[in-house]
Amino acid sequence: MGSITSAIKEAARNLGFEVVGITGVAPFPDGLEALNHWREAGMASGMEYMTRKPELKANPGMLVPSAASLISLAVNHYTPAPAFKHQNRYGRIARYAWGRDYHDVIRPRLIELSREISEIATGQAEENAELSSRSFVDAVPLLERAVANRAGLGFFGKNTSLILPRAGSWYFLAEIFVSLKLPEDRNLSRVSCGSCHKCLDVCPTEAFSAPYKLDANKCISYLTIENKGPIPRDLRSGLGEWLFGCDLCQEVCPFNRFSSSNCWPDLKPEAGPGQKLDLVDLLSIRTDSEYRARFQGTALMRPKRKGMLRNAAVVAANIGCDAALCELTDLAEYDPEPLIRSHSMWAAFQLSGPKALPILERLLKDPDQSVRAEAQAVIDGA
Repeated sequence: MGSITSAIKEAARNLGFEVVGITGVAPFPDGLEALNHWREAGMASGMEYMTRKPELKANPGMLVPSAASLISLAVNHYTPAPAFKHQNRYGRIARYAWGRDYHDVIRPRLIELSREISEIATGQAEENAELSSRSFVDAVPLLERAVANRAGLGFFGKNTSLILPRAGSWYFLAEIFVSLKLPEDRNLSRVSCGSCHKCLDVCPTEAFSAPYKLDANKCISYLTIENKGPIPRDLRSGLGEWLFGCDLCQEVCPFNRFSSSNCWPDLKPEAGPGQKLDLVDLLSIRTDSEYRARFQGTALMRPKRKGMLRNAAVVAANIGCDAALCELTDLAEYDPEPLIRSHSMWAAFQLSGPKALPILERLLKDPDQSVRAEAQAVIDGA
């Protein structure tokens, strides 16, 4: 069986999965307890999918009853880049989204690896041995970081990321469930964050309630990607230049000094939106179809046009993007999406002050209650 394991790991690495580990399908009781505490504390915010069926998430054998082993895989997505400068014009994109959508990029290689594993098992296992497998990349109710941790890939950082001791945290995770019983990797990491708390201190919205506890209600990544509603007014300035996601807690992590450039062309900035977007250009997108034509195949499809323009309005106000004022004013009065109207109106006032009052007064009669409430709140705070 050891020769099968070696062949599987070699096949994985040849396909670009730099780090590979194998574990069993036993439950994760500690992971279940942590998930329940996080859920009960209300830290999942609007991510209901993260809190449904917690027992299933912590029990791989229940998720895929035919599985006997779990292969945990990690894909490096780090690309070195110059320090970001907003130049009163640009919004910043989290590093994981610089290229194409990683789901679409990784899935074909996972399918190919599953096929190769089947061939390896058929060629080397006992006669009549049959293999069934299922592969996933961030699209299954499973505690993926717990799987990777038990498979020996890395340890949990205080920022809740999985950190590979000699490689950092700029990694995507994926899994293959196989019906074949394979030897488990026992090289559990004994490395930890120690007394370091740089990631906790750098967060501008104070999203970490304690080490290893992330409150999604305050997390910039949640607010700009998964959040479907308004960004709370008291958190908007904390977004700073972040248009989509946030990398701050990873950028300051000492373990990321070991990061090296990834070897997947589709994850490079040239394949997707890259490090930054012009806010004026983004705010000029008037329809969903135009937005799709621009960003189809990238992670920026997740918040859709209304989410991204909401974010762009906030960032424009934060960085003093006066060049966006004309677009913001037009969106505030005429965009069909209430979420865009309300945030554009708020941003226009932040940039132009009393000059925006006529727009605010007109929006007090907006057909949408949320826009009227936003306008009144801005006027009251003026």
